[in-house]
Amino acid sequence: MTKFVYVVPENHYSILDQTGEVRLEDYPELKEISFMYSTDLYIEYTEPINLELEKINFRFNDEVIGTAEINKNLSELEDFAEPYIDEKTKEKIIRKIYPLQKEFLRILGRNAEVYDSLEDGRFYIDIYIKDLKTNNSFIIKRDNISIYYESGGPKVFLPSI
Repeated sequence: MTKFVYVVPENHYSILDQTGEVRLEDYPELKEISFMYSTDLYIEYTEPINLELEKINFRFNDEVIGTAEINKNLSELEDFAEPYIDEKTKEKIIRKIYPLQKEFLRILGRNAEVYDSLEDGRFYIDIYIKDLKTNNSFIIKRDNISIYYESGGPKVFLPSI
């Protein structure tokens, strides 16, 4: 029997975001906003953009179980990769991320104590964006997501034959 031992360096969450594409008629410069597997928030936009990532609410069913206050202009977020030119529109697309692993651990628990209680309900994430010209906020709802928790330490993998 073959088995592999590997080490997970630290406790962490992963996310599978299957929410459909977000298109905002009032903000066509905001091309995409979704979660990467690592729980980083991924944002694509064209310039000029005058939007701020205000906060993120973590909800279970209809109850807010935690909030990550951010208040950063989208252009100030960490670069994900080099910009690229969209083949259809010929627009320059800027790609940014905002790491949220620490917030997942803070809100859902460092040992999955909150996460373990979520199995029988629905988990949602609401992303609050503020228009810095008008000071109005709007919400982008990510509602078709699954979260996974993996504890740090040695693991054994038994491949199926």
